[in-house]
Amino acid sequence: MPVHSPVPGGIIVLPLEKNVTSAELLGKRGSFFKEADRIYVLLPIPLGAPPGSHKVYLFQNEKAVESIFVNIEKKSYALQSLTIRKRRKVEPNREDLRRIKSESGRKKAAKSFRRDGFANVDFIWPVEGELSSPFGLRRILNGKPRAPHRGIDIAAPAGVPVAAAADGVVVDAGDFFFSGNLVFIEHREGVVTTYAHLDKIAVRPGERVKKGDLVGYVGSTGRVTGPHLHFGVMVDSVYVDPLLFLPTRHPSSAAAEKLSKISHGPAGRNPYHK
Repeated sequence: MPVHSPVPGGIIVLPLEKNVTSAELLGKRGSFFKEADRIYVLLPIPLGAPPGSHKVYLFQNEKAVESIFVNIEKKSYALQSLTIRKRRKVEPNREDLRRIKSESGRKKAAKSFRRDGFANVDFIWPVEGELSSPFGLRRILNGKPRAPHRGIDIAAPAGVPVAAAADGVVVDAGDFFFSGNLVFIEHREGVVTTYAHLDKIAVRPGERVKKGDLVGYVGSTGRVTGPHLHFGVMVDSVYVDPLLFLPTRHPSSAAAEKLSKISHGPAGRNPYHK
């Protein structure tokens, strides 16, 4: 079950008592899920959201029926300074900028993809490895301020298999300027996970995946300092802290067991096989 964390970059998790069909916070639509036969809504809080009291609006068939006040607490994120050897990944040239612009619409469509039905939020860790960069870091790249870190980085050797965090459908997959080989998976109700910097992609757009299915292999494509998986979680196109969805113990034994049956990756062996 996702963890209630009322801070910028966090999520509000509310149990629903009435026949509510949608909910909004700060203009962002929530996602419904079920846990132990009870219905909940999780609402994303953008990183730039101001602290203080805010209204959650509950709707029945597009008609507002109730509002609930929630308090968003202040949170400060640490500063991280990195040196990227490929300067163009920090200071793109004119040709790069044209590519980035062309990719932005594709990314926007993938982020906003939404299917009806309760969201699959029973996540597993997508890869075995240490957390090398948490969510929300204020980043300085080659001495220049850049956008905050909108996911978590999991350090792992190149070629390690990467698993789908939950059941879903592959919305898009391909090579992007900053993210390298990138996969978007939607888990219903607008909950989307991303898997970036892959060495190789193992799924195609439109493909349905189960929790633990192979998505690709850890790599160092795109803007990176070394091989790792950048794992992101979005709700209604808003990036939130993935750790709020992941079990405290990782990697998931279920994912490891499933991936151990997959053929060797590009590194020449399957690291999950003992």
